[in-house]
Amino acid sequence: MEQQKKYWNKIENACCQLITCITALIRLVSKYVIGTYMHHIEYRPDAQPKTCKTLADIPGPRSLPIFGTRWIYWKFCLYKLNAVHLAYKDMFIRYGNIIREEALWNIPIISVKDRDFIERVLRHSGKYPIRPPNEVTANYRKSRPDRYTNTGLVNEQGEVWAKLRNKLTPELTSPRTIRRFLPEVNQLADDFNTLIGLARDGNNVVKGFESYCNRMGLESTCTLILGKRFGFLDGEVSDTATRLADSVTSQFRASQEAFYGLPLWKLFPTRAYKDFVASEDALYDIVSEIVDSALIDEQLSCTDVRSVFVSILQAPGLDNRDKKAAIIDYIAAGIKTLGNTLVFLLYLVAKHPDVQEKIYNEVLRLAPAGTAITAEHLHNATYLHACITEAHRYKHPALLTAISYFPENTYQFIVFSCPTFIYIYRLLPTAPCIARVLESDFEYENYQLPTGVILY
Repeated sequence: MEQQKKYWNKIENACCQLITCITALIRLVSKYVIGTYMHHIEYRPDAQPKTCKTLADIPGPRSLPIFGTRWIYWKFCLYKLNAVHLAYKDMFIRYGNIIREEALWNIPIISVKDRDFIERVLRHSGKYPIRPPNEVTANYRKSRPDRYTNTGLVNEQGEVWAKLRNKLTPELTSPRTIRRFLPEVNQLADDFNTLIGLARDGNNVVKGFESYCNRMGLESTCTLILGKRFGFLDGEVSDTATRLADSVTSQFRASQEAFYGLPLWKLFPTRAYKDFVASEDALYDIVSEIVDSALIDEQLSCTDVRSVFVSILQAPGLDNRDKKAAIIDYIAAGIKTLGNTLVFLLYLVAKHPDVQEKIYNEVLRLAPAGTAITAEHLHNATYLHACITEAHRYKHPALLTAISYFPENTYQFIVFSCPTFIYIYRLLPTAPCIARVLESDFEYENYQLPTGVILY
């Protein structure tokens, strides 16, 4: 027994020595290899292997089963549906540059505000970018085949979207169209300035300035798309113009409630869905009156102001229903974007009197009083261009939240008589809700964003 014990002790000692020799050999080889390798690269003793975080690690509001994070907009909860811009402003302060929310059934939705990253995502989109559709609009249009052949340019995907885009947008996006539209924009700007001048009180304060900007958005968008003035900038607005304005406002509100609220409209027609249907029907009826009148006109001519309208009506290979739907989409998309842009940019200019003075002097030098504004004037207004670019860079994520920076809904601006101001803003519309479904994996701030994630 004693001999057996000695035998196992010898084996144990031998094993220990063998392990010690192997360990020493490994250390020696490692030291040699690493030492040789470090002659060619910089050695960083604090370097650590990079590990990417997952979607689950992205900060955001607490998620509930099934309901996701939609509870934050419920009554008596954190945020309000009529102030979504304030909700995102607060969440970006709370959670940082990237936020994770969850839609119903806990589908993750990621929001970012980094312009460079957003640009990278947009540039890496495929031939047919995948955009989350507006479900309430798509659902309604599918239920009305008598009026719509598809869900429209904004909501369609793939080849159908590409066909609509190629046939309906060339004239609208052409620089030639903008140049031809310039004289009408000059008149629009003069009318807007006159309207603001009449709205000022004795202290140069304009109350409810946003509503006047929205009227400018309505008038300019309708003039560009429909080829005629509607009188939104006049003292008294016509009945048709009032119906159009009310329909657009109602459509936006109903879409917001349907988008952020519980989708009970999928089960039964909720109030929001009924309001949306009513506004969509009214828009369709108004546009139909204008389109049908133009189609009956045998002497339809493509004047400078009507070029976009005529190009849509004469687009080959499209049903008239597609053309009417495109006009409705263009009007709805253009009105609020221009209104928000005017509010935001004019606010920043008004907050910096020195910048305001430089802009005014540049414009006065290029186009003295009484001089018609031309494309060349706009091209040479370098300081004005720089200010607009800087304004978008400085607070671009706040484009949607412009209204929150005005205390008590009161605004004060110096009224310019130069129409250049308005024309430049028309070239830079606000797009507060750009979304993509990622078509490939992305990494942002050490977070791994997989294919198929919805990114706002």
